[in-house]
Amino acid sequence: MSIIEAELEPAAAPLSIRVRLAGPRDLDELCELLDDRAHAREQVLTWLETPGTTLLVAQSEMGVLAVAVLVTRLVPLEGGGARKVIEVDNLVVRSDQRGRRVGRRLLAATVEWSRQRRAVQVEAVVGEGAAKRFYENFGFAVAEDRLVLAA
Repeated sequence: MSIIEAELEPAAAPLSIRVRLAGPRDLDELCELLDDRAHAREQVLTWLETPGTTLLVAQSEMGVLAVAVLVTRLVPLEGGGARKVIEVDNLVVRSDQRGRRVGRRLLAATVEWSRQRRAVQVEAVVGEGAAKRFYENFGFAVAEDRLVLAA
């Protein structure tokens, strides 16, 4: 079973959450997740249309609860070849769903999605504060200027 088809049942929350690929039909709900409403539509359309960018959403019967914006990069290796790296460019949880482990479940699905695509690493570039603690609590570690988790 693909992670995109899997349903995740949280122990503490009654919501049944499914993680799936986002598409154009999700545009309005994705825009509602973003703080900058004036530029949200333009931003979401850019994400949806950019090659190498994938959007995963966590959805329940309430609609889209969160989005993870993933950028696939091929990093050249010395001597030839390349390694695939997935960068979590953005992870946003609907404000009324924060603290209910929705983001953690979406990040777990992101890591599984990355492994299925044979990525060697998942990265997140964040500053100090809550976002950094979120990724570190998941298992990411600082590597140079990035937080990294082997896929």
